[in-house]
Amino acid sequence: MDVKALKNYIFENDCVEQILESVNCHHIKYHYTGGYWTCCNYDGDNPKAVVLYDNEYLTCVNYTRQMIKGTRQTDIIDLVCYNKDLSFPQGVKHICEVVGLSYYHNFEDDMPESFKILKLLDDMKTGETDEEKEVLVPISESVLSYYQPYVNELFCEDNISFETQKEFEVGFDPNSNRYTIPIRSELGDLVGVKGRYFYRNVPDCKSKYLYIEPCAKSMILYGLHKTIDQIKSTGRVYVVEAEKAVMQLWSYGYMNSVSCGGKIITAHQRDLLVRLGADIVLCFDKDVTKADIEETANLFPDGVPIFYMYDEDNILEEKESPSDNPSKWRRMVDNNIYKLR
Repeated sequence: MDVKALKNYIFENDCVEQILESVNCHHIKYHYTGGYWTCCNYDGDNPKAVVLYDNEYLTCVNYTRQMIKGTRQTDIIDLVCYNKDLSFPQGVKHICEVVGLSYYHNFEDDMPESFKILKLLDDMKTGETDEEKEVLVPISESVLSYYQPYVNELFCEDNISFETQKEFEVGFDPNSNRYTIPIRSELGDLVGVKGRYFYRNVPDCKSKYLYIEPCAKSMILYGLHKTIDQIKSTGRVYVVEAEKAVMQLWSYGYMNSVSCGGKIITAHQRDLLVRLGADIVLCFDKDVTKADIEETANLFPDGVPIFYMYDEDNILEEKESPSDNPSKWRRMVDNNIYKLR
């Protein structure tokens, strides 16, 4: 779900009061002078406890409750998540159900051609790539029946236990001769399948990884549907590059990580991470510099706690991931996590 577009839909279609009522806010009042709503929290009696501004950002201030961890600006989605005790994906899903939209709704389908041209020009100004404009679309669970549900020794040698492979539904595709990794959205819906070449050594003419079932990868934090509860309970999320790393950490007992699918964290992925309400720990591979990490961190909004893992003791090999070796990972967790802000 494109959160920016969803909030714009709520704003343009006057859905605010409907949403407030759905989370049991009461004594809802609109103030024409200033353009904002006030209301009580679901369990409160202060009619001015919540102030929600009538603008496209739907900025919300809760004066009697701390809705999030950190000091970033909050909005109507944070209010919904707080009042209903929902995760961010669940909160967005709730709002979609209230206003009559699918969680995977593509707002561009409703846009006149003239507006699409204007949006294209705006995207060019903001530097949004074609990849970041991809739309996430669920696919049928029956796709997985095409693959053999076998664990494999190659992943096990890379410190992904057989139990973890089963947990993440690793299989094998005899047609492409690849190990399969199902890709699921934050709600757990199947949205793609990634394949890893069968042999450890990959010929130059072959891709090590490719999508057997295409996926809008810029919209995915791999593993989030499984790790979100542990992220909430620990108050920390480890952000790693590869899907393999999430499975490695799960095998080590660290069940609070997600993968961004590479070294770049897209705008949508950042939004998902920010809304988790947890300390964000960037855990990139050995070849990523401190300058690269700082550049990535600067893209996150103010008020979000950002940390990074860095190999100050030089225990990793060139291009090695911190998750590749369990003893190195635990050592770096204990000694090599630093706060950026």
